[in-house]
Amino acid sequence: MAGAAVAASGAGLIAGSGTAGASGPASGGVRTSFGSVRLTGAERQARLGSGAAAAAAGHGGHGAAVVSGTAQPANRTWGDHLALQLEVRNDTDHEVLFSPGQLRLKVGPDGPSVTNRGSDAAGGLLAAGATQRYWISFLAPSGAKGMAAEFTDPWLETDRPLALALPPVVRRPGSLNEGATTHG
Repeated sequence: MAGAAVAASGAGLIAGSGTAGASGPASGGVRTSFGSVRLTGAERQARLGSGAAAAAAGHGGHGAAVVSGTAQPANRTWGDHLALQLEVRNDTDHEVLFSPGQLRLKVGPDGPSVTNRGSDAAGGLLAAGATQRYWISFLAPSGAKGMAAEFTDPWLETDRPLALALPPVVRRPGSLNEGATTHG
């Protein structure tokens, strides 16, 4: 019931705004009902290190598997970690609600879109006229190409999420389990 109250108050916050500011979206940004969003950074890293690949080879298929030269988790989840930096701009004269869950990763042109596994900040109110950047992390298939992102704006008059192109992806050495982490 509390979630419904928050959602209802969020709709009220945005409903009175009309259109976004006259300045338009930032370079590379996509217009939203409250301003714009754009991806400004992307970092990719293996989740498991070289030690896991060696262990997989020596355990006859028990434990991590090696796919495309990268160790994959034993639980058959995707083996890469992708962190995306999302810039959210509020061009209105009032606060708007934002949640990192509004950004999803699209795996391939006809593939699934997946929810994030974490963010450097919780959702909440974005101040009037403010621009904020968030690192949002996802699991991704090792070696996957053609990924994109989708942003859901619940107050925009469309049933489809907004498509966001990924910026160039920086490949980070090491792995999450070896302590060399990305931002997400």
